[in-house]
Amino acid sequence: MDNQNILIVISFLFSGFSFAQEDSTSQKKEILIQEVRIIGVKFNEIKTPDLQQQTDKVLSEISGVTLIKRGNYAQEPTIRGLNSGQLSSTLDGMHIFGACTDRMDPISSYVEPNNLNSIQLNLGPTEEQSTNQVGGGLNFKLLKAIPNAEKLFSGRIGAGFETNALAIQSLGSLQYSRKKWALSVNGIFRKANNYYAGNREQILFSQYEKYNVGGSFTALLDSFNIIHVDYLQDNGKDIGYPALTMDVSFANAKIISIGHEYKKDSNRIYKMESKVYLNFIDHAMDDTKRPPETVPMHMDMPGTSRTVGFYSGGKLRVSHKQFIQFKITGFQNDLHAEMTMYPPIGKEMFMLTIPDARRSVIGLSVSDKLYFGSNINLSIGGRFEFVKSEITTLLGRQTLTSFYNGNPTKTNLLYNIFIQFEEKLGKKTMLYFGIAKALRNPTLQEMYGFYLYNRVDGHDYLGNPMLKTESSWNGNLGMKYKTSKWNLNGQIYSYFFKDYIAGRVLADYSVMTIGGKGVKEYVNLPSAILYGSEFTLEWKPIHKLLIQSMNSVSYAKDNDGDALPFIPPFKSINAISYDLKETNIKLESIIGAQQKHV
Repeated sequence: MDNQNILIVISFLFSGFSFAQEDSTSQKKEILIQEVRIIGVKFNEIKTPDLQQQTDKVLSEISGVTLIKRGNYAQEPTIRGLNSGQLSSTLDGMHIFGACTDRMDPISSYVEPNNLNSIQLNLGPTEEQSTNQVGGGLNFKLLKAIPNAEKLFSGRIGAGFETNALAIQSLGSLQYSRKKWALSVNGIFRKANNYYAGNREQILFSQYEKYNVGGSFTALLDSFNIIHVDYLQDNGKDIGYPALTMDVSFANAKIISIGHEYKKDSNRIYKMESKVYLNFIDHAMDDTKRPPETVPMHMDMPGTSRTVGFYSGGKLRVSHKQFIQFKITGFQNDLHAEMTMYPPIGKEMFMLTIPDARRSVIGLSVSDKLYFGSNINLSIGGRFEFVKSEITTLLGRQTLTSFYNGNPTKTNLLYNIFIQFEEKLGKKTMLYFGIAKALRNPTLQEMYGFYLYNRVDGHDYLGNPMLKTESSWNGNLGMKYKTSKWNLNGQIYSYFFKDYIAGRVLADYSVMTIGGKGVKEYVNLPSAILYGSEFTLEWKPIHKLLIQSMNSVSYAKDNDGDALPFIPPFKSINAISYDLKETNIKLESIIGAQQKHV
């Protein structure tokens, strides 16, 4: 949905208002509040000084990431057109799964730049992988409390206003830092009315309201061991989705973790990190605020997602030219979604749309990085993963008998392997390429979903417990040129899929959704292909002036030549920014071509 925004942002103490009580025992260290860093593959790094902007805006600045917009809130990130079960989304390495059957709550909607330190992008299987996926993923790293900081107390407050949608934001953060421990808290509040598109056209049901709070506790056990305790809570309500038939009455997340970190450069195992975590997502779709004439039958659609898990990994120095990285991960995710329909005449009707599904995963990742001289390095690695999918309740199993009579419990052994090569061609230029083979398990929705409505094609979808794993061979080739004034990076890529998971029409089934075009079942297509290219440019003609351009294009089709869904066309983001003392002035333009291959 296109919109034209004219924004007037009033930021109080934009660069951060800090206050301090000096601690006589403290030593000089970096201050608490940091900029959010966007870290991509091949040493790309972007910084954003504006912690008031939405996480969606931060993601839109990453090359290769495109957002699916269903409204003014919680836009779904895709990587090179790959989405949903083809990607992994983690928060500090923790697996989190949205509770909405219509994908209204991507993980990015539950975090804010105010509580983030960095966002890491993986474009396929790499040494940073945390689960088996064919398209890579995003990892949102939380900001940690810093012991022995420069100031005993430090913090930031800010407020902002946007003319479009009359949106307000207010944020704050505070840290208390001692020599051996530190505690930090942060929070942000957002509220927006309906926004306006071009020609001042009001987009109804695009309002939202939310608050987000986070806390971090860090304790230094000794010079080499650190304990982290993190808590994050995000609560949204009255969220409109103009591109969908329903809105969201609430979307809440509670995330807690306890971690241990070990660092000692002189040891052969010079870094270890372990964590246990728990998160709970509670989400509810409803249509009570839509005009009665647009709602043929009122319905409620709540859903929950609960995940418990752990990971432990480290880095091993074999020699000064060889480093091994390893990580074992495990988690269990329980999904439940239901729908209650209230017909004008007759009794209410209830059904499970995700019938109490559970997925248990245990996996091991290993990679080996070798340096050949000072100009060449090679990374080889892989991941092996055991996956069990099942239905945990009798009512859930009874729901599946409507379309499947076999044993719904399935187990799979997955793997992926990769090789990445980098070579410096002089001081300014680097060549890199990679090849990977990856498999991914069908999602719980793809296996067990019961009449999940897809607004894009207007069909109800049924799951298929007999789905095979989807696999992909993918490769990339790129080159980077960097000087004090120029930073150029271009690459081409391709993905060759086997057993691609997509929907196929079931001719003899009746639709559940009023106005739906038909019913589809998830099946494996024989093959599909995706290819494209990306090019980014940064030019700094003078010290305080920066000119940026980020361009991408992709194309995809299945074995019959039909288009794959959600593939973005040509997109170009261009910006000019200038730093003037404590003020940053930025002009940005976003250009998108029309997608005709749908």
